[in-house]
Amino acid sequence: SWRESVEIVEGDVLDPVSLQKALDGCDSAFYLIHSMEDGDHDFSHRDREAARNFRDAADNASLRRVVYLGGLGSGGALSKHLNSRQEVGSILASGSTPVTELRAAVIIGSGSVSFEMLRYLTEVLPVMITPSWVRTSCQPIAVADVLDILLATIVEEGRAGHIREIGGPD
Repeated sequence: SWRESVEIVEGDVLDPVSLQKALDGCDSAFYLIHSMEDGDHDFSHRDREAARNFRDAADNASLRRVVYLGGLGSGGALSKHLNSRQEVGSILASGSTPVTELRAAVIIGSGSVSFEMLRYLTEVLPVMITPSWVRTSCQPIAVADVLDILLATIVEEGRAGHIREIGGPD
């Protein structure tokens, strides 16, 4: 229902000129970027560079707000992946543009990487021996719920500068 009310623009977060051109004239932006790739050992460096570029471009474009979808988790020893997700949130928030950080665990629904991976595995493997990390508890959330929350966050006043954990029920 909201699709006709938004304009989608594209820019490369690793190319500051492209990124600035994409954000100029925008009111708000979603940061849904995750640079971890298969076999990529330097993703956290690329995450930091992308976040700094986006922060600077958002500040230069005088955006009203940035909404960042990061990873759910706090305290203790976080994985390299979650550490990077939270570092990105800190970098984005260090600029002058107000940032609302939403932290989610596994997002489940058609089209999400987690859902498609699980669907594929169940289609090709009737039985599977899983590694011990599969028993790690998490708070999954439906992709439809995440979309509703993203939309509500971009239009809500007074929520900028907050970190909001949006994990599903325990």
